[in-house]
Amino acid sequence: MRRFSDAEGAGWEVAIGRESWGTFVLLFSPRNGGGARKSVLQSESHVAAEQELQGLEDEELRRRLERSEPWG
Repeated sequence: MRRFSDAEGAGWEVAIGRESWGTFVLLFSPRNGGGARKSVLQSESHVAAEQELQGLEDEELRRRLERSEPWG
């Protein structure tokens, strides 16, 4: 899990999630509550997904959050 701030300064946590069909996603959760969002990853294993998350700069996390879809 990682923490970062969006372009407006709001705090977010991002972790690895998994869709029902097995696709790994970045799962964004606002730290002040509210709806979670997701962004699909290319990784094919949980370990690879964690490595992909850890390799992303905060700016890339902000870009992925902006393009993300509601979770659920």
